[in-house]
Amino acid sequence: MHVHVELPEELDVESYRLRNARGEIPDHTPYGLHHIGDDGDVVTFRRPARGALAYVSRKVRNRLDGYEAVTAVTGAPQRRGADAILCMDERTGVPALFTSPRRPVVTGIGWLERPDMLPPAERRATTRALRRCAGMFSQSPGVVPILREHWGVDPERVHGVTLGIDPEFYPEQPWDGRDPGGVTVTSVGDDRNRDHPTLIAAVEQVRAGGIPAWLELATTIPVTLAPDAGVVHARRMNAAMRGLYQRSTVVAIALRSNPVGAGLTVALEGLASGRPVVATDNPGMDHYVDHGRTGLLVPPDDPAAMAAAIGELLADPERAAAMGAEGRKDVESRFTSAHMARELATIVRNAL
Repeated sequence: MHVHVELPEELDVESYRLRNARGEIPDHTPYGLHHIGDDGDVVTFRRPARGALAYVSRKVRNRLDGYEAVTAVTGAPQRRGADAILCMDERTGVPALFTSPRRPVVTGIGWLERPDMLPPAERRATTRALRRCAGMFSQSPGVVPILREHWGVDPERVHGVTLGIDPEFYPEQPWDGRDPGGVTVTSVGDDRNRDHPTLIAAVEQVRAGGIPAWLELATTIPVTLAPDAGVVHARRMNAAMRGLYQRSTVVAIALRSNPVGAGLTVALEGLASGRPVVATDNPGMDHYVDHGRTGLLVPPDDPAAMAAAIGELLADPERAAAMGAEGRKDVESRFTSAHMARELATIVRNAL
């Protein structure tokens, strides 16, 4: 089987490999998709546009809410010889479905919710595209029933896929590497579903209760954090996240209520690092964070509940360490990029 992967335009596989070799980013290819070839299948990746074409493509993409129409057309010759096309989200998948009538397309769904939440023209185009789709998948269990019940597609073509990460890039961190000056709560995230104000309010409540919590928050979203309560890293951290996880006692992820799987990657990074995770209990989060065993799940928009969960673990470091160890075991046995790639390969093979 020859699978041709169409990645987002900003991802250049060759540059990605170089950065991985320098220890800057996880996996040898984006999402670890080279693992699709672990059993002998052929995997190729779309080459990004260059020069003037890249400029035009970026302008068009910005006007189409991220959908990558230009490279779907100009990249069509690169599909020759492929048995199927794989896209990781609908912004590449929908254009591929319109420009590849002769090859099955399997696409991930990263952001779609109900059709009535889209403008009419986008809703019609997306509906037409998805009905052509040989298979679609989501890493969030909360999205799968939405696709099956609201988009008019064959339910048999909709699959749940378990998200995976690179456990070698995110090793289990020793507990004696934590910040000796206090107990650190780590969080990271830039997407629209992050609820950093709830997290900051929770940490402030923990501190008011007498626990000297210190928040390290990596985000480019503007937030207000008191200087004596923590630090905001307003940049992409990449490999430096491993230092944050090492210093931490708890990884905390506050999210707005949504079904699309926001925060799952950070949750897995925390678990891989051997740290318990406190997270908003959105649909699908419990597939990754086992409440009471590898972390604690709390309701959305509830600083008091998040403060109680964080404080509970900060006050009992032995329990936190035990949860972190269980989380690391889960990542190694279920949540690696190699596991995810095998699931994707099965979906593509069944779509042929």
